[in-house]
Amino acid sequence: MDVAKKYGMIQPGQSNTQAVRAVFVIDPTGTIRTILYYPLSTGRNFDEIKRIVIALQKADSDQVATPANWRPGDDVIVPTAGSCGTAKERMETQNDDQYCLDWFMCFRKEKK
Repeated sequence: MDVAKKYGMIQPGQSNTQAVRAVFVIDPTGTIRTILYYPLSTGRNFDEIKRIVIALQKADSDQVATPANWRPGDDVIVPTAGSCGTAKERMETQNDDQYCLDWFMCFRKEKK
């Protein structure tokens, strides 16, 4: 119950024992990376929880971002260029592994 109270998992106006269906993804450094709340009447989506954990691991290991509805093996987002020169170079030197929709939105193809 102490953990539930500290993480705000008790619904206001509910009994002291009725917790929210909450999922916290906490990384090895103790940082909360994801919080999902579900009403008591709704079950959790374990496929989505697994997808989130894999996406966080991918982002951390490869320094990329994952787009909406990303699944392992899908293309990933390359971080935004830090300067105009880098952005220009990125647009001029696209290759088979990377493509850009605009200077600020580049993707890297994942090997399937």
